[in-house]
Amino acid sequence: MPLMISLYLTDHQTILRAWAVKDFAPNCPLYVQILKPENKFHVKFADHVVCEEEFKYAMLALNCVCPGTSTLITLLIHSSRGQDGSAGSPDQWHRTYRRCSANEVHHIRLEESKFFGEYQGKSFTFASFHAHKKFGVCLIAVRRLDTTNILLNPGPCHIMGASDTCFYINISKEENSAFVRGQREPSWGGTGGNSRGVHQSIYHGLTRLPVHSIIASMGTVAIDLQDSSDSSPEGQDPGGTSLGSGDERRHSIAPVLELVDGVNNSTFDLLGEQSEDEGGEEGKDDGDKDESAHWWVKGYPLNSPYIGSSPALCHLLQEKMPFCCLRMDKPCPHIPFEDARSYGFKNKLIIVSAESAGNGLYNFIVPLRAYYRTRKELKPIVLLLESM
Repeated sequence: MPLMISLYLTDHQTILRAWAVKDFAPNCPLYVQILKPENKFHVKFADHVVCEEEFKYAMLALNCVCPGTSTLITLLIHSSRGQDGSAGSPDQWHRTYRRCSANEVHHIRLEESKFFGEYQGKSFTFASFHAHKKFGVCLIAVRRLDTTNILLNPGPCHIMGASDTCFYINISKEENSAFVRGQREPSWGGTGGNSRGVHQSIYHGLTRLPVHSIIASMGTVAIDLQDSSDSSPEGQDPGGTSLGSGDERRHSIAPVLELVDGVNNSTFDLLGEQSEDEGGEEGKDDGDKDESAHWWVKGYPLNSPYIGSSPALCHLLQEKMPFCCLRMDKPCPHIPFEDARSYGFKNKLIIVSAESAGNGLYNFIVPLRAYYRTRKELKPIVLLLESM
């Protein structure tokens, strides 16, 4: 039996079971996993629907932008004690990988939290930075009480409220963490603390996620990272941040404000900023002789691949390209090239190998053509298909 037919038959049985459960217990929360994205429409009544093909291609697209994203997400959604395999490995990165694989995503209300409770009324960026600095936890998202939407890294304009639900990355959830009351945090360089100035009783050996890989990647903190490739001399922490004497130390990250003053909404208009960036920088390339600039527009795809697909603002060609021009292995009256090298692409290619051009590829292409990416970032996507 061909694989495609098998996938549709599996979805057929899943849809029938979902209908039966909904009819028998209409108030029961329903979680459905579908294989093909075009079948999501039939179970839209479910509380949560996960499409395997959509998820797979979305992860592949994120890997093209930031390598290792799928591994990070896979480790976060799997439970691990950080002791599985590679226990006696001589390689440091094996031991670090094994230990840090125990990190998971947890959530807690801000007013009930010792990690984040003191940051009520402060900006999200301030809370995320200082919670990581003090406890080693990574605040990644929040959710307001009156909404079901989760705000992933909302930035400095989001003010933390007592009823906010905080989502954070840590090895263990806060409820299972041990805190010692009545002890003052020691001064930098003093006794009773570790080399990073955090008392051992506050943070019992849980792995501290590196600042340059977590905080820096959040994109809203003013960052001036130092070169961490040099060996760390004595008196300097492993991250490359110098520890001075007394109560002072150098920070590799600029100060994070509690509140953002004098910032209007237009500052965070990504589309407006991107348009200015493209017009200001890309227009100057090659003496404003880029003839292909007028080919590109920003808009929504004209045709949806399947019912229920979400429209996304992305880069589009102003005029539809003829089908014959999409074949790279055969010349046509419009393009005489027969191989990828003849096209002279400036950016590296993204090559996708698939059995056929299924609807799931929509979820791979759209993130890589998102409106907020500059035209310099756009990489040619080549599809290697067994059948058209």
